[in-house]
Amino acid sequence: MKPGPAPKPTKLKLLAGNPGRRPLNEDEPEFNGECIMPTWLTPGAKAEWERIVPGLKSIGLITEVDMAALAGYCIAVDQLERSTMLLQPTEDKPTPEVQVATSGYEVPSGAELMRRQAMKDVRAFAAEFGFTPAQRTRIKTPKKKENVNPFAAVNGKN
Repeated sequence: MKPGPAPKPTKLKLLAGNPGRRPLNEDEPEFNGECIMPTWLTPGAKAEWERIVPGLKSIGLITEVDMAALAGYCIAVDQLERSTMLLQPTEDKPTPEVQVATSGYEVPSGAELMRRQAMKDVRAFAAEFGFTPAQRTRIKTPKKKENVNPFAAVNGKN
């Protein structure tokens, strides 16, 4: 028997407008520290970290306790990219995603298996952070208000 879906963080429920209308966890712990990039990430994982963290910070979705999960996502993206690069066709290997086993049958290559696992990992981590297009349709972020000067009307300026 498979367990049900993982519970969604209260912050994501609030951004989505609490579509299930279930009571929100008012006692969910809140963390306020900055999520700092680990020094041990590979260059590709660091690039992914730098790409996504500003957006996550802007909606207040990550804190210091999210570092490991976010690092896992970035590593999975890096593995996906590196395994995909290994699978580029060459003259001597036009279909590098398959190899011929000793039995004579074609089987997925090691790089193809690594790519498949990386895709699963990226998808799982992306679901946790609300990165997929389907999940983003459920998230509502507050619109930025224009900086209006309340005294401008008095002076005839806006």
